[in-house]
Amino acid sequence: MLRKIIIVLLFASLCYAQDSTRSEAFKDNRFFKPSIFKAKYPSYSLLAGYLLMTEANRGDPFAQHELGIRYLIGQGFPADTVKAVYWIRKAVDQNLPSAHYNYGILLYNGIGVPWNPFEAFVNFKSAGDSGLPEAQFAYAILLTDNLTVNRNLNEAYKLFNKSAKAGFEPAKNALKQFEKMNFIPVEEKGQKENGKVVNDETAKIINPNWDLDFYDFDKSEEEKSGDEYVNDLFNKNSKELKRMFGLDDFNENLGITDTTGPGILRFASENGSPEALYIIGKSYERGILMKENIIFAASSYLRAYRLGSFKAGENLFRLLQDEKFSNQLKDKIKSGDAEAMFVWAGMAALGYNNQITEKQALDFLRTAVSRNHVPSMIELGLLYSSGSLVEKNRDKAVEYWKLAKEMGSKEAEVRIAFLTISENSNRSEVGNNIQLLINSANNGSVLAQAFLGLCYEKGLGVKENRALSVKYYRFAAQRGNQAAMNSLKRLYDEIRPVEDEFQIYEQD
Repeated sequence: MLRKIIIVLLFASLCYAQDSTRSEAFKDNRFFKPSIFKAKYPSYSLLAGYLLMTEANRGDPFAQHELGIRYLIGQGFPADTVKAVYWIRKAVDQNLPSAHYNYGILLYNGIGVPWNPFEAFVNFKSAGDSGLPEAQFAYAILLTDNLTVNRNLNEAYKLFNKSAKAGFEPAKNALKQFEKMNFIPVEEKGQKENGKVVNDETAKIINPNWDLDFYDFDKSEEEKSGDEYVNDLFNKNSKELKRMFGLDDFNENLGITDTTGPGILRFASENGSPEALYIIGKSYERGILMKENIIFAASSYLRAYRLGSFKAGENLFRLLQDEKFSNQLKDKIKSGDAEAMFVWAGMAALGYNNQITEKQALDFLRTAVSRNHVPSMIELGLLYSSGSLVEKNRDKAVEYWKLAKEMGSKEAEVRIAFLTISENSNRSEVGNNIQLLINSANNGSVLAQAFLGLCYEKGLGVKENRALSVKYYRFAAQRGNQAAMNSLKRLYDEIRPVEDEFQIYEQD
């Protein structure tokens, strides 16, 4: 794989703003980085360069494509993205499949050309129809995300299958993911499966409740117990665990000192991973990884839900329906437990609980803050930032987040960093905070990913870059951030072609 150019081709099936527990996202390849095709020859002489240029000028599409790649990677010619695009485009005009594929990558990632996933789709499709395995894979990926075109998992499966049969390893992995999802391809209208006729529309819009990255602790008794799930979880290698918790598994410098399963889980939760917080909540509820504590479970669910985990919100609401939990929560509050106060007030702010007044909820949070309860500091900051339960007050929000930051809160640090970027013109200070967001995003912070999406979209502290904006919005949206999901859709819709092929009809 080329070192100088690593192209990120990411995807998410985002019919909901979702976390992995409610996911239809085809996630196993979300960090797959397909490279531009390598130049044909490993070394290059001056004479060979002259001959290549001559053949390209004569109209040879293979020479044009080769020349474009060499300009792109700076091999045999000075690196020049403009010339690279020019020559690759020349080969595209002559319908060279490999040129279509590479040009699609440039378009999808905004390299040398404006970001355009729709034109990229056309090029991937053309190269895929010509039998290029890499292009078949890329084409299939775009059929799963419901952003460029309507999701068609059946067609995607067929393309993955073709690519895998040609020996393309990522496509083989994609088929394994379909197996995990118990996906059954439908070949033709009215095809029989297990004696039943399957409608071909099923192939176009299949929406089972897949649990792709999370472990579902709510399976039936016939299936694995929670303990078995956790054992399976921590038997995964560290790279797999990092991916599950939203960490950058390609980055070896995340600062994780404890690379055991529990160590990675703890690191991810501290850095703002809703996936990790959800698992911690379930573990407290079931007493699997730690001593059973239903209040701590609810607190973890609440924090995960605030970061976008829909599944955590479901569990939080379920707990509230349990009279035993409600009674225990009230007893803990009477005894002055800060964690219980945070949970009770947080549920009230979410509209889950109408048994206390807004003033009581605020009093609970303020009392918890006075006892150095960091999540309550974050929660009070959120309330003042949004104007929920209290009059909107930006300075009050910052005051509480700074207090939390002083107590070591990574989430508070991320929120303050973004405020600084959006309000401060000091180039040095802004640059430091952009780097903080990038580091936090690599460490699993879904908020940092969403904030970076906005920074690159609006040019806040960085040069405006739609491709990078989409990249970060996609990361955050795939993990449940509603604002990032809305922004991602908006960026696609702003340049969506009028052709019917690109109109999204599947309901979200």
